[in-house]
Amino acid sequence: MKSKKVLSVLLAAGMVAGLMTGAATTVSAAEEPYKVAFLPTDMSATFASWLASELETAFEAYDDMELTIMDSKNELNTQISNMETCVAQGYDYIILLPLEPAATDDMVASYIEDGTPMMNINLDDLQVEKASSVIANPYDLGTVVAEKAKELTPEDANVVVLLGPSGNTDSIERRRAYEDVLFSQNENITILDEQLGDWEKSKGMELMENWLQVHDKIDAVISMNDAMAIGAYEAAKDAGVADEIMFFGVDGLADAAVAIEAEEMDATALQDAQVMAEEGARIVHEVLTGENEEGYEKVQIPVTLITKDNVDEFITRYTENGMLSE
Repeated sequence: MKSKKVLSVLLAAGMVAGLMTGAATTVSAAEEPYKVAFLPTDMSATFASWLASELETAFEAYDDMELTIMDSKNELNTQISNMETCVAQGYDYIILLPLEPAATDDMVASYIEDGTPMMNINLDDLQVEKASSVIANPYDLGTVVAEKAKELTPEDANVVVLLGPSGNTDSIERRRAYEDVLFSQNENITILDEQLGDWEKSKGMELMENWLQVHDKIDAVISMNDAMAIGAYEAAKDAGVADEIMFFGVDGLADAAVAIEAEEMDATALQDAQVMAEEGARIVHEVLTGENEEGYEKVQIPVTLITKDNVDEFITRYTENGMLSE
């Protein structure tokens, strides 16, 4: 782990060589806070926005670090460009919510080798040994919801499946959990269709509208995230059939808690952005101050199933932290 001062000197040398642009100023860690960047996938996505907000709150506990958020706007090239900008501008640490871990693994490994520590948060394929990682295991998230769906759905259920973006680790692992726990265990379940909804509520709604026109009976919507499930519910409600269908999601969003309380959704799994952010900020601080001598740490946070039986505690929590109004 290079010191803040040494890193600044290296970056200045790189700029002289023409690899970077802009001016560099070498300052000691005591004179200014460490500069940390968070590069989310898309700030218009509910979970990414929630995580960004929780990171801002978590960083307020450290007066020697400042956080800057650079939106990738759901574009891999933009995320890569933002990473390059952070290194060129001498950021001390980069937190990445990767659009496609496999597409950025080599860059992440290279930046770490050159002295810029990095973390994958919320999504990680765990292929970069020295990158820190804070995630909720995506297979576990899918498993707890799949077990609840197995309990609630009829044995001969007709289901439709809403997937995240192609190649996305979280979507793939959640879908694999459903396959292992629910679909392969019950040969009488019929998957009517499954389509990419790209985590978007609007696409969940659009796909559900199409499915309701094509299929006479849908018993359950199996969604890899909450936003798509809520969009599907709204389409079913508009068609007057929402009460006949079960809806399952993942993320544990405030909106999903409200939907479960209103009996519009049946279950979701919480990947706790608050805990994720607190752990992320802690690791960043320990790495930058040298308390973590290895320069990285990998953490998996607990997974919690949210249903009608325990949703009240999450409604209370989200109300107290301002994510829901009274």
